[in-house]
Amino acid sequence: MGALNPADEVDPLSQLITLLRPQALQWRVVEAHNAWTLRFPAVNAVVFGQVLEGSIHVDRTDGLRFDLLAGDFMLMAGPPDWTARPPGGGPATPFQSYLDDPTCLLSPDAAPTVTRFLAGYFVFAAENADLLANLMLPVIHIHADQVAAGRLGVLLQLLGEEAGVSRPGRALVLDRLLEIALVEVLRQRSSHVDTMRPGLLEGLAHPQISVALKLIHNDARFPWTVSELARRSGMSRSAFAARFCETVGAPPIDYLAGWRMSLARAALASGTQPLSQIAELAGYQSVSAFSTAFSRAIGCSPTAYSRRADITFTL
Repeated sequence: MGALNPADEVDPLSQLITLLRPQALQWRVVEAHNAWTLRFPAVNAVVFGQVLEGSIHVDRTDGLRFDLLAGDFMLMAGPPDWTARPPGGGPATPFQSYLDDPTCLLSPDAAPTVTRFLAGYFVFAAENADLLANLMLPVIHIHADQVAAGRLGVLLQLLGEEAGVSRPGRALVLDRLLEIALVEVLRQRSSHVDTMRPGLLEGLAHPQISVALKLIHNDARFPWTVSELARRSGMSRSAFAARFCETVGAPPIDYLAGWRMSLARAALASGTQPLSQIAELAGYQSVSAFSTAFSRAIGCSPTAYSRRADITFTL
């Protein structure tokens, strides 16, 4: 137990995407003329966008600011209130007002300064919708040359073509393309590393910390200790604990506990496993111990959680 056979090695990012179950893709192409500013509300979703013409300055209420040039792509996980504007900007318009009247950003000028961009979002399965915001970089910015030269450009083109027509299997194709595009985006390195918080991707990029993460994801039921994870990673206990916290953003045992609870919530939501098996999946020897830990971490018992989510399970 706890051994990591290279032939059976898990991919933590793939596990995470599977648990999140991306869904409910919504997007549109926005055209705005001359001076304008769009104000977007905070959302518990992943926002993405690509500048098609012109340039945009993004300003978030948490202090993160960056510029997007033509062809650039960005992804934000669970962003706070934020605004988008061209250089100089203009009067702020709530995004809902734009949705109600898309012509509100247009100008009657014969030759207006045009900005066009793709704006969209997708949401996740409710039980683990916070995983991206908690474990990954809040902003990923991919420059135009990287988009055009890589697979992301092809995926965005396919998404646009599929979303724009009604064909048999459209929903299934969009879901699969979306998952692949999300993975492709998350593989990219942010150009604003200095302003980003640690997360799973940072940990996976570290040769030794990634070993520990794969061990945890390979067998979350194993009674991992900091000492054992450090030994398997080829580091001293103190150096490992410090570096893990620095790159992932949480102590190793806290990360392990959080991942176990994510697995438990997903299992409860599926309603296909008895509570005893879910407890074992989360690394607990008894249902009572699991229920106590779950209540402390989530704020309600597994039974109350399942009822709230309209889920049933057997003992």
